[in-house]
Amino acid sequence: MLSILSALTATAGMLIDNIIIGRFFGTVELGAMGIIGPVSSVFSAVGNVCSGGGTTRAAQAIGKGEMKQVHAIFTITTGFAVIVGAVLSIAGLFFAPQIAGFLGATGELMQPTTEYLRGFFLGAVPTILLTMLSGFVKIDGSPRLPLLCIVVMTVCNIILDLLMALVFHQGMFGMALATSISYCVAVLVCCTHFVKKTNTLRLTRPKAIGQELIEMVITGAPTAISRICDVVKAVVLNRMLAVWVGVGAVAVLNVRSQAHNFFGSLIMGFAMASVPIVGMFFGEEDKTALRDTLKTTLRIGIISSCVVAVLLFVAAPGFAGMLGITEGENLTMAVTAIRLFAVGMPLILINMAMMSYYQGTKNSKMASLICILESLVFTLAFAVALIKPLKSTGVWLAFLLAEILTLLTIFVCTTVYKRKLPTCIDDFMRLPSEFGVKQENCLELSIGNSMDEVMTIAHGIHKFGVGRQIPEKTLDLLSLCIEEMAGNVVQHAFKSGEKKWFDLMILDKEDSLIVRIRDNGMAFDPTKYLCDDKRKEQQYGIRLIAGLANSMEYRRTIGLNNVLIKILK
Repeated sequence: MLSILSALTATAGMLIDNIIIGRFFGTVELGAMGIIGPVSSVFSAVGNVCSGGGTTRAAQAIGKGEMKQVHAIFTITTGFAVIVGAVLSIAGLFFAPQIAGFLGATGELMQPTTEYLRGFFLGAVPTILLTMLSGFVKIDGSPRLPLLCIVVMTVCNIILDLLMALVFHQGMFGMALATSISYCVAVLVCCTHFVKKTNTLRLTRPKAIGQELIEMVITGAPTAISRICDVVKAVVLNRMLAVWVGVGAVAVLNVRSQAHNFFGSLIMGFAMASVPIVGMFFGEEDKTALRDTLKTTLRIGIISSCVVAVLLFVAAPGFAGMLGITEGENLTMAVTAIRLFAVGMPLILINMAMMSYYQGTKNSKMASLICILESLVFTLAFAVALIKPLKSTGVWLAFLLAEILTLLTIFVCTTVYKRKLPTCIDDFMRLPSEFGVKQENCLELSIGNSMDEVMTIAHGIHKFGVGRQIPEKTLDLLSLCIEEMAGNVVQHAFKSGEKKWFDLMILDKEDSLIVRIRDNGMAFDPTKYLCDDKRKEQQYGIRLIAGLANSMEYRRTIGLNNVLIKILK
């Protein structure tokens, strides 16, 4: 939910920019905002490589308990974000007119587009950094901080936009500068995470920088490819609409993009929020958790997208009016574009959810295929075929048809991979046969609010140990330890009224038992708690399991406490 709110708030800021420009400037300037959309997509592409690739790699390392690798990934990702952002900023400042021309700005669109680009490129580094840092602080125990950053950025952006437009009369350059300054403020807020005691991210001197950088880019490539495809698509569509329909259609394309950015945040929020979760479960080789995550993402996302789609379909004229499209042919085009987008929202959700899942499970080929087909190939193919007979309606319809064909492609590819028609969610997961452990070698238990449920843990562990080469003493101590820890979680880890759960998984390996304990209570590091000599009498369960374990690691990830314990047989 926090990811969705963050995305909604960020896109709300962009939407307000367009509202102010549409209201106080005009259709030409609104069209210019549509022209510069690809530049924003380039920033997003780099940011998504860093956030999607970096955090997914980090989550996989966390799942394996490799914290040194986590620090190396964070360091490399930060350096990559700063260097690429600086290069983009310098290039944009010197070549703004040329970039505007390449994007399709001609005639009356050239000047406002160039002015905005110069101010916008000043914010390349903070824009990329905010996306990257937000992803990392989420998996490092501060899931709410990115939302605060976006709120602060949005408020600053609105205030500065109004000052630039109404007080200082700085035109399009001032509007872009306001956005860049707002991103700088948001980055400063995000950096407050690194002075917290709970922060575990460190800048180090990593080894094998090249290899890790390649892995990060490959992992984050699907999302980045999607953004790059958006760049190519926007440039081509802007030129096509300007030639075949007119400047008004370019402005309407921007209106559709704003609808996609704002209302589509619900879609992308559900989908992208699952990437680090999927990555962590993939690192743990937890097939059941992967299946449940994918099912939940699809179920909640589809329901939410359908509700939002109905509301947007009805409110299409009002949404267009907010952006300054209030009458005539432009209003008719805008309403058609928005409503066709609304119809396709559930399909977009399914495609994005599957892409995010494949990204988190290191199936980059499948994720990239979805991105390229959905974002570029199918859309442009249909747009080229339909713009002559249907004018602008053909372009709006192309987006919907692209989503339908992309979904069919996923089905066909899965059929070929499985050599049969897919009949369940497991078929679409595309996991290797050797993934995870056999079901009979895995124990999974979950309990909720009741202490009565805690008492069932010991029975479950002993039943699991029957017939296995696990010493009886080890089973007795493990049962006692887990029961003690579960009881403490249920009784003390939650505020009044909060939904509680405690999840236990035991993997029986050849030479060891791997125990993973996960709960959604308050942050609590048992490894640090052991060092508090003043509370020895309260540490009975933790000290028992520490003595029993060969290793014990703790990680606060995506708002969950995760304890990974290894016990030699």
